Amino acid sequence: MIRIENLSKHYNTILALDQLSMNIEKGVIFGLLGPNGAGKTTLISILNGLSSFEKGTIEIFGLPLHNNLKQIRKRCTFIPQSLALYENLSVIENLRFFAGIQLIVGSDLKNNLDYAISVNHLENLLDQKAATLSGGQKRRLNIAIGLLNNPEILYFDEPTIGIDPESRNDILDTIRSFKEDNKTVIYRSHYMDEIEKICDEAAIINRGKIVLQGNLQTMLKESKDPSMSLESLFIQLTSRRDDIHA
Repeated sequence: MIRIENLSKHYNTILALDQLSMNIEKGVIFGLLGPNGAGKTTLISILNGLSSFEKGTIEIFGLPLHNNLKQIRKRCTFIPQSLALYENLSVIENLRFFAGIQLIVGSDLKNNLDYAISVNHLENLLDQKAATLSGGQKRRLNIAIGLLNNPEILYFDEPTIGIDPESRNDILDTIRSFKEDNKTVIYRSHYMDEIEKICDEAAIINRGKIVLQGNLQTMLKESKDPSMSLESLFIQLTSRRDDIHA
């Protein structure tokens, strides 16, 4: 589904990604972990065609990213940390507006709207102005907008920041349900409990390199301490001095 080999990216003299390689299979929920500045946001930006890179190769759906970006983008969605919606429009008006931008019409429009509304439990909020929604409801609308093209790959960037625990759990349950629809999810978060709750696999990135990647449960079982939590493993790996660039 996603194959990355020896990916490198600089910001001036700062090495953001250092020969990073990664494979993500179809239908998995894949967590991206790492301290601030590790390269997670840079990686997601590159995969969505929002940032360039100097070296390496990326294939998505078996297609090289650099000359198939438009085709790949039609099959993916990026749901950012910041809300991308219009406060003065109702829920259904927001959904129809963003569907129109993507030229989604006819039976696809009906089916995709029904799916986005249903999976995010927005049925009773369709005529409500977005400005009057709670933080959690706005997040659900944000996700619904991202589903309008019925994507095969969804990129999430910290989707639960600033919302109450109940809304947070609802959103995590929604994201976990995408696995049943055979969608692939790449999930960036600082919350270890979220990664443990919803992800099948994960990669821990530090200073532009992957320091550990694989099945989440296997990673924890094979650590030196079988009772080690993901948070403890994360701290152990990202504090190693030998991972620091000269």
